[in-house]
Amino acid sequence: MLLSLVLYARAGLVVPRRPISDFYAAGRLVPAPLNGAAIAVCFVVLIALTGFARAAARDWDAAFLLVLGAGGGLLLLAFLLAPQLRKFGGFSIGDFLGERFAGRSVRPLAVAAVCLCSFPALAVALIALGALAETIFAVDPGTGVGLGMIMLLLCCLIGGLRSANLTQLLQYAVLLTVSVLALLFLIPQQGASMDAGTLGKVFAGEGVADFAGMDWVNRLGLFFCLLAGTASLPSIVQQNAVAPAPETARASFLWSLPLAAALALAAQPYAALVTGQGGSAGPVAFGLIMVGATAGCLAAGSGLLLAIANALSDDLYFRSVHLRATTGQRLLVARMAVVVVAGLVAWAAIALPKTMLAASGGAFSLAASAFFPALVLGVWWKRATAEGALAGMLAGLAVCLFYMLAPRYIPFAFYETSSFLSNATPDEAARYGALRQGYYLADEGARAAALAAWEETARAVANWGGIKKDFAALFAVPIGFLVMVGVSLFTPAPSRDVQSFVEDLRKPSVA
Repeated sequence: MLLSLVLYARAGLVVPRRPISDFYAAGRLVPAPLNGAAIAVCFVVLIALTGFARAAARDWDAAFLLVLGAGGGLLLLAFLLAPQLRKFGGFSIGDFLGERFAGRSVRPLAVAAVCLCSFPALAVALIALGALAETIFAVDPGTGVGLGMIMLLLCCLIGGLRSANLTQLLQYAVLLTVSVLALLFLIPQQGASMDAGTLGKVFAGEGVADFAGMDWVNRLGLFFCLLAGTASLPSIVQQNAVAPAPETARASFLWSLPLAAALALAAQPYAALVTGQGGSAGPVAFGLIMVGATAGCLAAGSGLLLAIANALSDDLYFRSVHLRATTGQRLLVARMAVVVVAGLVAWAAIALPKTMLAASGGAFSLAASAFFPALVLGVWWKRATAEGALAGMLAGLAVCLFYMLAPRYIPFAFYETSSFLSNATPDEAARYGALRQGYYLADEGARAAALAAWEETARAVANWGGIKKDFAALFAVPIGFLVMVGVSLFTPAPSRDVQSFVEDLRKPSVA
C-alpha cells in the first residue's frame, strides 16, 4: 500500500518549471490510448462514488441502462464535442463557452456550475479516501480525511493535469491489476466481501437510491442523465485538452469505452463489496482491494479537484480579472487554487459528510442541466447567442436545483403548487389532505407528531411524474434547450466573426 502511494506521489512530482499548457493540458502530448485509460479510470470510479454502481449491482436492467447511458455519453463526446473543443484549443468548458458566447456573464456562470456539479463528488472521493486511510493507518476520521487530502495534493499540485494524467495512468494499471488478481485468485477462495463495513462507506453513494423495481420513467431518467451528464462532466470533458490533435481527442474517448468496460468487469469484487455479500477475507485479499480502491479514488478525485481549481484560476483569475498575468503568476494562482479547493473540500467532508453524500448523486444531472444545451448548440448552431446561452444555462440550473431541493425542504409548497404533476394515487392524495387537516386541528402537544407524519407523506408525493430527484435533468435539459433556442431567436444574431468561428470548428482538421 505504501509503495503504491510513493509511486503516485513520484508520478505527480513532475518538473515544476514547464509551459503553462503542461499544468492545464498536460502539454497536449498524451496519446489516445493513454488518455483513454485516464478517462476510463476517472469515469468508472466516479459512477461508483455517486452511487450508480450500487444500483447496477442489484438490478440487471439498471446495469444495462447504466452501460448504455454512460457509453452513449462517451460516444457523444467522441463524435459531437471533443474534436471541436480540442480544435478550439482552450483548457476547459468555461473557456470554450466564454469565447463562443462573448458575453461577460457566461464564463462566471460556467465556473459556478463547474463548482456546483464537481464539489460534492470530490467531497465523496475524499470521504472515501478518508475511510480507507482510517482503516489502513488506524487513525480517526478527521485525520483520515487529512491524509486523503495530502494524497490528492501529491498527485496533482505541482504539475496540474500533467501530474494528474501520469498518476491516473498508473492508477488505472494498479486498479486493473489488483481487480483481476482479486477476481481470479482471491475472491473465489475467500468470499466476495473484503470488508463491507469499511469499503461500503467508500462506494455506498447515498446520492442514488436502490433502483430495483423502479418504473420505466425512472429508468428513462437514469439513461438520460448518464447520457447527457457524461457528455457534460467538466472532469471528463477537460480530457480533450490533453490530446495532441482533434482526431486524437475523438480517439481518446473511443479508447475509453473498451478500457472502461475492462475495468468495470474486472472490478466485480467492488460491486460485491457494495452489496455486502459473502464473508470476510484474509489480509492479502484485503490489501489488494484497499490498494485498488485507493487508486480509483485518487484518480477520480484528482480530475475533479483540477476541474474546479483550473476553472477558478484560468477562467476567473486570468481570463476575467488579470489578462496580463505572467506565466509565473498564473501557475502560482493555479496551485493556490488547488490547495484552497482541497482545504474547503476536506472541511466539507468532515463537517457535512451526509450532505455531500446526498448531493453527489446529482452530479450528472447538474452537469447536463448547466452545460449540455450550451455545448451542443454552441458547436452545432451558429445562430445561438450569448443571451440565449446565459438564459438557457440559468433556466436549466434553476429547474434542476429546484427539483432537487424543493421536495426535500419545502415539500408542502412543492406538492400543493404542482399536485397535478405528482404520481400520488387517490389514496395518497386523500391521506395528505387528512394529515394536513389533522395538523391544523391538533392541540399544541400533538402538533409535532402530526407535522412529522404530514411532512413524511408530503415528501413521498412531492414529485413530477414520480421522477427521483437525482434525475432532475430529465426536466431541466429540455427546458434549457427551449429557453436557449427561444432567446437566441429573439436576440440579434452573433457577429459574422463568431459564426465563422463556429463554422471553422466543424471543419475536419487537415493532418
